[in-house]
Amino acid sequence: MDRTAIEKIVELGAPNYHEENGYKYTDKKLNVIECPRVSELTFHTLDGLIYALKAEYKNFNGPLLIDVNDEESVTVYSAIQTTDRKREIPYRVSAELIEIPFNRKLDYETMMITLKSKFIQTSQLLELVQLLGTITEENSAMLADDGFTQTVVVRKGIAMKDNKVVNPIVRLKPYRTFNEVDQPESEFLVRLSEGGYVALYEADGGAWTLQARRNVADYLKENLADLIESGDVIVVE
Repeated sequence: MDRTAIEKIVELGAPNYHEENGYKYTDKKLNVIECPRVSELTFHTLDGLIYALKAEYKNFNGPLLIDVNDEESVTVYSAIQTTDRKREIPYRVSAELIEIPFNRKLDYETMMITLKSKFIQTSQLLELVQLLGTITEENSAMLADDGFTQTVVVRKGIAMKDNKVVNPIVRLKPYRTFNEVDQPESEFLVRLSEGGYVALYEADGGAWTLQARRNVADYLKENLADLIESGDVIVVE
């Protein structure tokens, strides 16, 4: 019998174990037999996830851990399986968000449509829309900018002028997270440009994302209060 055949026979044999300095060794690679797992489901609303959890939570190794990853995604994990030390991921939620053209110049009319369709109506939003509407209806507008405030001189007819002071910082609530939760309010820098353009620049350093995650977590905690109290569900952010 040649050497190759002997090595093959040894390879097919049972593994040998050796213990030294508190560690266990084997001369063969052993693979854990994994537990069967469900196929992952993806939802696009928090309400869809809540409905599924209430209907199926007993079918998983609990408690289920709901991780609010960020303002637009949530992942659900099962508890650790004792056999293979892994978790199931039965559900994910991914928000279907609309694109909002921040940090670039738009013409007045396009910006007005954006503000009316992609933002929650607030008093500061209405003031900004009213200002842009006034500018749009006229033939021309002149700007005065001292670095702190901007003044728009709107021409009305031939002789009349109406001076409007533009607050450079406004607080607005765009749709940037799941529709079921309160949209976080944040500051934006308004810049008007000659030639009929306006731009909104984000001015809060991304702090709104923390509030959005908290709003999502609070919504889940409120609607899954019974499962959280029973210890079947844990919500983290």
